[in-house]
Amino acid sequence: MKITQLAVRKHMTTLALMAVVSLMGIASYISLPRESSPDVKIPYVMVFAPYYGTSPQDMENIVTRKLERQLKGLDKLKEMTSHSSQGASTVVLEFTSDVQMSDALQKVRDAVEMAKPDLPQKVKDDLVVQEISSEQWPIMQVVLSADYDPWTLKQVAEDLQDDLEQVKGILSVDLLGGIEREIKVDVDPERLRFYDLGLQDVEDAIALENVTLPGGEIPLGTYDYQVRVPGDFRTYKTINGLVLNLEAKSPVYVRDVAKVSFGTKNLDTISRLNGKSSVTLSVKKRSGENVIHIADEVHHIVDQWKPNFPTGTKVAIVSDQSTDIRYLVNELQNNILSGLLLVIVVLLLFLGFTNSVFVGLAIPFSLLISFVVLQVSGITLNMVVLFSLILALGMLVDNAIVIVENIYRHRTLGKAADEAANFGAHEVGGAVTASTITTLCAFAPLAFWPGIMGEFMKYLPITVMITLSASLLVALVFNPVLCSRFMRVGDVEKKKVGGRLLETGLNSYEPTLRWALNHRAWTLVGMGGLFVLVLFAFKFFNTGIELFPDMDPTFAYVQSKAPSGTRIEVSDSYARKIEGEVSKLPDLKAYLTGVGVSSDGFGDPTNAPANLARVDIEFLRSEDRQGSTSEYLENLRHALSRFTGAELTIDKNSEGPPVGPPVDVQIRGDDFDLMASLSNHIQDRIRNIPGLVDLHDDLDRRRPEIVIRPDREKAARYGLRTMDIAATVRTAIKGVEVSKYRQGEDEYEINVRYDQPSRRNIEQLEKLTVFYEGQSIPLTAFASIEYTSGISEIQRIDNRRVVNVLGDAAM
Repeated sequence: MKITQLAVRKHMTTLALMAVVSLMGIASYISLPRESSPDVKIPYVMVFAPYYGTSPQDMENIVTRKLERQLKGLDKLKEMTSHSSQGASTVVLEFTSDVQMSDALQKVRDAVEMAKPDLPQKVKDDLVVQEISSEQWPIMQVVLSADYDPWTLKQVAEDLQDDLEQVKGILSVDLLGGIEREIKVDVDPERLRFYDLGLQDVEDAIALENVTLPGGEIPLGTYDYQVRVPGDFRTYKTINGLVLNLEAKSPVYVRDVAKVSFGTKNLDTISRLNGKSSVTLSVKKRSGENVIHIADEVHHIVDQWKPNFPTGTKVAIVSDQSTDIRYLVNELQNNILSGLLLVIVVLLLFLGFTNSVFVGLAIPFSLLISFVVLQVSGITLNMVVLFSLILALGMLVDNAIVIVENIYRHRTLGKAADEAANFGAHEVGGAVTASTITTLCAFAPLAFWPGIMGEFMKYLPITVMITLSASLLVALVFNPVLCSRFMRVGDVEKKKVGGRLLETGLNSYEPTLRWALNHRAWTLVGMGGLFVLVLFAFKFFNTGIELFPDMDPTFAYVQSKAPSGTRIEVSDSYARKIEGEVSKLPDLKAYLTGVGVSSDGFGDPTNAPANLARVDIEFLRSEDRQGSTSEYLENLRHALSRFTGAELTIDKNSEGPPVGPPVDVQIRGDDFDLMASLSNHIQDRIRNIPGLVDLHDDLDRRRPEIVIRPDREKAARYGLRTMDIAATVRTAIKGVEVSKYRQGEDEYEINVRYDQPSRRNIEQLEKLTVFYEGQSIPLTAFASIEYTSGISEIQRIDNRRVVNVLGDAAM
């Protein structure tokens, strides 16, 4: 072949090229970013709109439907799914795989802007639009736990957070858990009524006093003097002295009607590590950065901080992806070395020492070229790429074996070195190229696999094709040059140390082949029978089909789901009982508890209803365990079999997509009563299918509610509108943020609310009064209070309500 002739003729240039390839390949391998999984494009955009204290039905009407109305017509939108839950609305938009995510994200933002005029002001301020990408998944979590003051623990975590965010390659470090401080202004409604004041007077007094406004500039002499009116509170106790009734003869101060204190916000989530209160720092990296380098730097910073932590502080780094990546990289190196040695041993037995060395060199050269191409292509060294390299390892020497052996044959026939290299490569070059192309064609269709799974798996065929193409280049260019320069031919029989093995193999193979050619019909019938036998064996002896193998897990979880509306303190008591049993498990590395938190394993936690709790379990690595983690989970399931008060789910973390129950029947409509009836009917019909377990639906109508229904005519007689009533009730329960208080670098909310008994005692709620134009009106004078139950979450797909019938498969 011409490329071989040119390489042999310019052998010094080729040898120099080999040296350059070696250096570039080594440099590329060292600098290639390491990741656990490929950075794939996920065609999803999420719109999150929080609105504290709002029921799912109200969230659907006030927020979700108005967002859907603007979002439903977007270009290349495949499916729109919304979840309206207590105090939050989430809309997830799935686009087609060919969409440009930057364009899709901008279109979603534009549509949301068009919907904002119809949304409540609080929703507008807190609304979030973001692309769902792998950058949002943490590569590791630094968890701080201690028995001392939780506020001090959070301050320590914030200081550590500042240092970690300076590490090159880190996108963000999110702080989760811990307590938050606020300035509480707890108003006594009886005192307000006594002074003929309203809650709005307290809000206005704080909001209008805690301001700093510029006054402009005044020219005096040779200077322009900056004028400003500083009004920021120097201390939160200043609030006590604010006057509420301006121009009155007898001033009424805030301290006369309210208690001002520096306290903590009510807990929405509770987090513990190994039973101790904890704060979690989730480390997220930028796309294409090296996980191992980032992890090493994080470990280094944490080690530097340990001597400075307060006594009693414990640090644990969990869900560290760099551990698995190091393991995979080490496995790749071991496989390459062991594969190279085994190939050389086999070649020594059959081809001789010289030929085995030339053929063996095809492995490192092919891999080094592949590393250069991977880096130029922007592909990281991840789990799929590493697996692909190991998969291709055994095919790298195929081309070299044919080329080198044919060159050696021509050398034994007496041809000169260059002539033998040219003739040897030319004779089999076409066959070697055709063989490689057929293998490439077998892998090529996988590169066009659609969807997220295709985006994830396309790196396998791409890497294999790059590596095999590199091996063809090595066989046609590098191997002939090496053979022409360094191959020495002596006594053929002495060189063929594997001659006896070849002779033994041929002595048994040749008679078998002759018999098969002489009895073709029997041979074909026998092969057909063997094929049928294999089909029957697969049908009756296979153990099932699954996407990912069932192995002893390293990560598992126990999830507790109490009845809707359960207080977070009750859910926490359930979580503590679970922790007691989890702590007894052998080979346990750590367990992380989250109450009011939903997360996929040691992933990125997100807020969830207070009735949910989860204990994530991390075991030691498989080589350090004394037993089977699957057996440990069965023992845990048995220990918690008599658990009461909440529904428990004990399972291992999924090893990959798809996730969730394998059976999902969707019922779409607008009438919940009808959908509930259909759900029960479907469950009754499929309940007895063999292998189907844990059958249930996700329609939960048991959330307790208190509904305050105003009589519009009676309220109007007092000069009240529904908005006045709703605002008073909301302020009494949640309070209202009226301003900010700054202390050093920290900023705290100033929250005005009715005093604690009015928020916790239902009798106080019944005695609640609405203040309007100098008169205090009891709530019960124009409204009724009803105790009922409602839906805990409403799911909608493409503008239709959905009920899912879910079930697991018993394997």
